[in-house]
Parts: sequence; structure tokens; C-alpha cells
Amino acid sequence: MPILHANLETDVRLAAIIEREIHALLTDQMSMRNSGAIAFKGDVAGMGSDTLRVRYAGLDGYDSFSVTAAEDTDVAETALTDASTDIAVVRAALRYDIGDLASLTGVQGADVDPFRLAASMVGSFEQYFNELVGDAIDTATASVGTTTLNLTVTNWLEAMAVLETANVSGPYWAMISPAQLSDLRNSLRSETGILAQIELSQNMMKMFGQGFAGEFMGVNIYKSSDLNTANAGADVVGGMWGGDAIGYAIGTPRPLAGAGGEVRAAGTPVVVEFQRDASKAITEVVGHAYAGVSLLEDGRCVQLITDL
Repeated sequence: MPILHANLETDVRLAAIIEREIHALLTDQMSMRNSGAIAFKGDVAGMGSDTLRVRYAGLDGYDSFSVTAAEDTDVAETALTDASTDIAVVRAALRYDIGDLASLTGVQGADVDPFRLAASMVGSFEQYFNELVGDAIDTATASVGTTTLNLTVTNWLEAMAVLETANVSGPYWAMISPAQLSDLRNSLRSETGILAQIELSQNMMKMFGQGFAGEFMGVNIYKSSDLNTANAGADVVGGMWGGDAIGYAIGTPRPLAGAGGEVRAAGTPVVVEFQRDASKAITEVVGHAYAGVSLLEDGRCVQLITDL
């Protein structure tokens, strides 16, 4: 009888050998927080409240001069218009539990262990942040698009017109789903004339990495899978906005005295702690973050509601 791998597999051969590097499963890894599209409004740590209030006043041209009836006519008072928007900072968390045996038998330096899980939580927070941005877009009043129909260049120009009519200055940003981006590209293919010839249209046909998807008509486009849906799940709620339309605030916990198992990822508000359950030989990896996102001024944002 020949010596076959199939015969040896039950005793002296492995059914499968593990490749040394561990790869992340396919997921959306973009971050709107670091895109420049969302305005950072502050940190509530040590401020006496978990809510940050953004104040507005009708200044610098909001009210205009008017001609008086005569040079000595008494001028009536103009009431100063004011408004405010609150950003409430709340806690979000994520926890993994990993056993000592699972950790120690891992491929050294390239497997799932407590430190790899801790590093992974930075990306998890960024996806949560994107969801908060999607929630903020969902509160905008203005919208363009037609339910169950694809996003088109016409919808795009309509959204720009809504912002321009409201005197929203550029540059603009947009957060749309991957399907909306694909639909917009397909619509652009059918355009004729000058719109089809300009370089911006040609750039839209290029393939970018996750997150930033190029610029079209002066709008910086970001694609994300973290947007809300509408119309019983038939549509997705993307958005287009101008500067200072959406803002966020964070809360940075103070370092805990003697907390040797605490890890703080640079550039993010994420704090990760390791907690031992010695009786079970389990390490708990717990990530915390305190953040909030709000639509600051409704007139600066328009929804793009089209087919999912």
C-alpha cells in the first residue's frame, strides 16, 4: 500500500497548517473623524458637564443696513439672532475575553492576543464614530433623491444647489454608501458634453482605497458602510454638507493612579484596560471611549436618500 498524505493526516500529518500572519476580515476601515469633514469642538474633561454647547449669533452680515426715511429718522433696534446646538458626550465600550491557553498557543507575534485585541479597538471606535456621523446626517431637514432609485448626477447637482441656495460656502463634503458611489459613477458614464470631459469626472472613475473616494464638482467624497437606512430599509441616507455643519466632542478620562494595565492609543480618545479573572485564567480586554456628534446647523447639510 503506498504511503499517502490522506493516510498520514490522521496521525503524523496536519489537516491544515496555519499561515503565520493573521489577517483582518473584510470590513469598512475608514474614519470620518480624521477626514477634516467633521469639526472638532472640544473635550468636556474637567469642564463640569457632559454636554458641550456650540453658540451661534447673527453677526458679520447676517443683518444688513437699510436706508432711513430721512437723515434724522430714528433707527429701530434690530434684535440679535442667536441659537445654539448641544453635543452630548456619551460612553461607548467594547470587551473581549481571552483565555491564557488560547493566548500562549498563538503564533508568536502574529496572532490574536490581548495586545492585538487592544490595538483593534481603535478601528472599532472609528466605525462607531462613523455611525454617529450617519445619525447626525439623519437629522437634516433637506433631502434630495427618490426612494428605490439610484443616485444620479442630477441628484448630486440638486444637493449642491440646496447648499448654494442657503449660502453655504465650500468646500463641501459628502458621505455616501459604496452602492451610492457606484451608482453615481454609472450615472456619470451616461453624461455627455462638457461634464463628461472635465478632469473631475475622469477622476471619479479612478479606484481609491477605503474612505476617500475622490472629488467631484468641488465635493470631497467619502464612502462608508455605516450610514442609516430609510423607507423600511429600501434606501440609504447619505449626505452632503459644508464646513462646520457637523461637529463632535470627546471626553478624555484622567489616567488612573496605579493602573498598569491601561493603554491609551495616541490620536484617539480610546482607553483600553486589561482586567484579570485569575480563577478562570481569563484576561478581559475592555475599551472605553467618550464621544458625541451633532448636526450643528441644519441649513448646512442635505440628505442624499437613494436606493440601497
